[in-house]
Amino acid sequence: MTKFMLKCFGLVTILLFGVLFGIQKAHFEMDELKGSPQESVESSSNPSMKQEESKQNHASASSHDIKTKQETLSKIDSFNVFSALGQRLTSWISSAFGVMISIFGVIISEMLAVFSP
Repeated sequence: MTKFMLKCFGLVTILLFGVLFGIQKAHFEMDELKGSPQESVESSSNPSMKQEESKQNHASASSHDIKTKQETLSKIDSFNVFSALGQRLTSWISSAFGVMISIFGVIISEMLAVFSP
C-alpha cells in the first residue's frame, strides 16, 4: 500500500511540475509576442531625448515590431492541427445529436398518433 501511495505521489508531483513549467513557458511566449515592457519604460524614463527623436524611434520600432509579430502569428496560424480536429469532432457530435433528436421527435409523434383517438 505504501509503494502504491509513493508511486501516486511521485506521478502527481511530476505532473504538477510539468503543468507549472508549461504555464511559465506560455507566459514567457506571450510576453515575447506582446513585446517587452522594459523598452517602453526605459524610453519614457529618459527625459533628455528629444520628443521628435522619440516619435521617430517609436514609429520605426512599432512598424518593425508589427512586421515580426505578423510573421510569428502567421507561423502560429499555419500549425493548427488540433484546432481543425476539434472543429471536425464538434461538427460530427452536433450533427449526431441533431439526428438523434429528430429521430426521437419522429418516434414520439408516431406514438402520439397511434394513441390519439
